[in-house]
Amino acid sequence: MAIDYSSADQVLELSFGKLDKPSARMDFPKPGTLSKEFSALIRDSTATPILSHRHSPMLASAGVEMWHRAVHSLLWSVALTESSPLWASVSGYYASHFVMRAFAHSMGIFKSFTKKATVQILVQNGQFVCTRLSDSGGEHAFYWKAVKGHPKLSSNPLFRENHERENNKQEDKSDAIHRNFANYADHLNSFQALKFSTTQEVSERVEKISRIRLHSVTAPTPQRGNFPDIYNVQILAFQRIVAFHDFLEDRVPKNRFWRAHRRPNWCKDIISFQVEDQGLEQPLIS
Repeated sequence: MAIDYSSADQVLELSFGKLDKPSARMDFPKPGTLSKEFSALIRDSTATPILSHRHSPMLASAGVEMWHRAVHSLLWSVALTESSPLWASVSGYYASHFVMRAFAHSMGIFKSFTKKATVQILVQNGQFVCTRLSDSGGEHAFYWKAVKGHPKLSSNPLFRENHERENNKQEDKSDAIHRNFANYADHLNSFQALKFSTTQEVSERVEKISRIRLHSVTAPTPQRGNFPDIYNVQILAFQRIVAFHDFLEDRVPKNRFWRAHRRPNWCKDIISFQVEDQGLEQPLIS
């Protein structure tokens, strides 16, 4: 079946709602808890798989934790800009990819690596029903396509399909192809003497990135031929991170769990999750 986005929005509100109660825990579950639960549900094909109400809040917490992962990856990308263009590019790409997974998990959409299956949680008769999706693509292509299909995001140029395969007709214009080039192409010779950035330098660079006007990055970028194309990779990642932040701010602005984690302590003095309204056209950074 295809993704049901009306149900996806409902799942987001319900799962976050369960974390908005005074008795709800504000910390994150143990690593891998949700993926193990999905693997168990997918394995049992004899009955309609139901995600228990006890586990359903993990859709929300998994989305927020994946967003934290995106922020963390972007900051390391920025810190590595001068010292390692190779890893600055790769970690910058993963910042964008983790945003896509954050959107998807929050909406109850999940691709199981171990079971090679894609599922969506649908709300039916008050239960969270685990339903198979018809998709044969890789993880990166799946999550980016799932997010792009959402009615609120489909016209946003920050969100697009992300082809992984070399034989795709758009192979030079995909975020994943740029990542693949960094990982697998030979003779990149992209090495610099080690120069470790200070926290202040990272903060200043992120502030410059935030001054790039929303959506001013010329699509489609990054491109394989422009490797490492770090500035576009980081600008896109930052604006996608802000887009997820704003997505939840619009839907669950007073939610206790979101408010507890929307300003991570480990980066509160480094990054502000907003793009300046009267920002500059890209490129700015040199």
